[in-house]
Amino acid sequence: MAKLKGGKGMSGGVNSHVRARINFLYNAATLLQTASRKSEAVQHTVKPVEDEVMTGLTLGEAHANGDISRDPADRVPALARTYISQMRGVSLKSQLRLPIEQKRSFCKRCDILLIAGNNCTEEIRNPSRGSRKPWAEVRVVRCTTCGTEKRFPRTDRRGRKLSARRKPQTATAQP
Repeated sequence: MAKLKGGKGMSGGVNSHVRARINFLYNAATLLQTASRKSEAVQHTVKPVEDEVMTGLTLGEAHANGDISRDPADRVPALARTYISQMRGVSLKSQLRLPIEQKRSFCKRCDILLIAGNNCTEEIRNPSRGSRKPWAEVRVVRCTTCGTEKRFPRTDRRGRKLSARRKPQTATAQP
């Protein structure tokens, strides 16, 4: 008897192991990126004390002299970038599309996880004349690390058909 192919009752499905790997790499990169953000916040509170202790030495000279121990937290953002790069490579090689939330959450140029307010800026632009077309709005995410802009159209569709939109305007114009 042959194996049943992926039907409705089957768990996982085709390429479920590849999807699981992609999800794992994304979750690991997210965890490392947020952990590095928290460690940066802690380092900013400790830095003034270190500056008073290290008079006359730059940070690079202090590392070269061994005055400052190399913190593993310094390597965390690089590891997060590596995981994002591997995730993209796995999805390309297996020809699986990334979910839209994952695809829009990292920079394609420098493979960094985009966190609003931390390493990217978000704004909404409307290139139509005088912003007259509300459906032409575009969300622009700019990576502050490499300067790349990602543009995403707004998903709001037009509320009413053109004929229904023009009826109230002609009714108010006649009286």
